[in-house]
Amino acid sequence: MPQPFVSIVIDNYNYARFVAAAIDSALAQSYRKTEVIVVDDGSTDGSREVIEAYGDRLRAIFQANQGQSGAFNTGWASCRGDIVLFLDSDDLLHPDAVTEIVARWAPGVSKLQFCLATIDAAGAFVGNVFPNYPAGLSPQAIRAETLRTALYPCPPTSGNAYSREFLAAAMPVPRVDAGADGPLNTLAPLYGDVVTTDKVLGYYRIHGANDGAQASLAADKFARFIRHDQHRVRLMGEHAARLGMIVVGDPLDNAVLHLQYRIASLRLRPSDHPVAGETVSRVLRNAIAAVWHSGDRLATRLFLIAWFIAVALLPMALARPIMTFRFVPSSRPAALGNLLRRLGVLRRTGDAAAPAVPMG
Repeated sequence: MPQPFVSIVIDNYNYARFVAAAIDSALAQSYRKTEVIVVDDGSTDGSREVIEAYGDRLRAIFQANQGQSGAFNTGWASCRGDIVLFLDSDDLLHPDAVTEIVARWAPGVSKLQFCLATIDAAGAFVGNVFPNYPAGLSPQAIRAETLRTALYPCPPTSGNAYSREFLAAAMPVPRVDAGADGPLNTLAPLYGDVVTTDKVLGYYRIHGANDGAQASLAADKFARFIRHDQHRVRLMGEHAARLGMIVVGDPLDNAVLHLQYRIASLRLRPSDHPVAGETVSRVLRNAIAAVWHSGDRLATRLFLIAWFIAVALLPMALARPIMTFRFVPSSRPAALGNLLRRLGVLRRTGDAAAPAVPMG
């Protein structure tokens, strides 16, 4: 089998202070059969000058602001790769990321996903590695879990590599300002095998302005997360019907992570909750059932059930810090983080911070 050509597409919007490090990490790949494309989505902060300084070492595309999905679609239309990575411009790749991806690639793979180590704005490791994949996570298990819950253990944008064949069926991404990887990750198991490695091949930067990683408990975000998931389920239903696959009921009623968003939304901003007529007690019933049948370690399931009960039933003065510990990792006391690692709720980091982070 000939060596695949790999495209690294960097989407950027107003991250002039980070985009050079992302570009440097893409250009520094030990696997050389690559191209680097940077799509600047209407930045107004000096990003253009940073990107243009690389000259012909990359392909730069500057467009009016279209949101992250618009940047994805432009990058896809311009790339030539057999394998395509979308790298957020505040994140980084390990120098051997593409080498490792290619070594694990096989016919029929639609996506390969890996782990990310968290770094701060200066590039220092801040103590977390995610996702905490369950042992033996197979493509078949991921496909079944996707049809049942519309979710599966999955990293954000920079932790995924997609096949050209899959993207040809899934692109263009429907219009979203952020979270454009969500539809792709939902559809990938329907079109081929999703292969998982727990190796750290990238770095997820937490700097206070991330969309997914909250620096403080942002009550207004949960309704948007819920609507985003609802949109993904509608899209999954359309593609599943095309492929002759069956989706039973509302998969989100079985999705543990999504139900965490729903109970937080109801407790924090019930007037803004996107699911009409829903009650805390209904979400709690669904959540306990979803957690118990999730297949996670027993300790993880018991911990999550306790979390849902506490958020649902405690006074807000006590429920709010419990939600904060869940959604704002930087707020957790060290002792709590260590306990969660011992229980298997969080991944043990081990030597995850050892690889050098290219900083430009």
